[in-house]
Amino acid sequence: MNIVIRLLKEFWFPAAIAIVWTIYNVQTSSAPWEFKTILNVFAPTFFLVSWATGQFFRVQKQAQVERNLISIEGRVETLVSRLEKHTQDFFGYTTGANSVAYFIPMLTGNNALELGLINKSTYPVFDVHAEVIDLDEPIDPDKGKLWTRYRFSRASLYPSKIVMGAYHFDLSERQRLNINIFIQTRSLGLMQQLRVIKTEAGILIASRTAAGEQIIEMNVPPDFPGADPNNPNATFE
Repeated sequence: MNIVIRLLKEFWFPAAIAIVWTIYNVQTSSAPWEFKTILNVFAPTFFLVSWATGQFFRVQKQAQVERNLISIEGRVETLVSRLEKHTQDFFGYTTGANSVAYFIPMLTGNNALELGLINKSTYPVFDVHAEVIDLDEPIDPDKGKLWTRYRFSRASLYPSKIVMGAYHFDLSERQRLNINIFIQTRSLGLMQQLRVIKTEAGILIASRTAAGEQIIEMNVPPDFPGADPNNPNATFE
């Protein structure tokens, strides 16, 4: 039944045109018409109009198919993007991905410096282990006396969070403070360098944090003693 209804929908128009055209030819002809003649007019007309309308319906269906394919393609791309984002978030929140945590210096009072551990990344940072060495500490490698390593550990640090007072330094009897910090997390290793100096204008702090050759952050005040605006890295060498 569905096939019959479909045929009627597609061929009623060619049949109507063929019938009208056949009647017109019969009425305008001066000679008597036989069934054979009527059939010879009706059949070609019907098939010609059927072919023309069939082409129209074919193009219409093809356009509809293309629109549906474009819609499906867009939905698939959206789904793939969402899956990629969910996969990225899954690994980010379970492993930390490429998130970094580093220390920011904070002056507390006139002669005290504290380091706070901060995470400005999208995902948490896991298994944070840090070691600080004071480069001004006297050492004697020949006698096995090396820099003292001041350690700090944190199981996890979530985004936009900070651990206050991870380290504390008394600057009351020091003119300078030069420290290097080695940070290792579950997914990344960092080296942080802080250079602190007292001046008549106050305490100035220069910092640089790097993951291998990639500089994560660097801040050198323009009035930092010995700073070269054309080569800020020279402050830490």
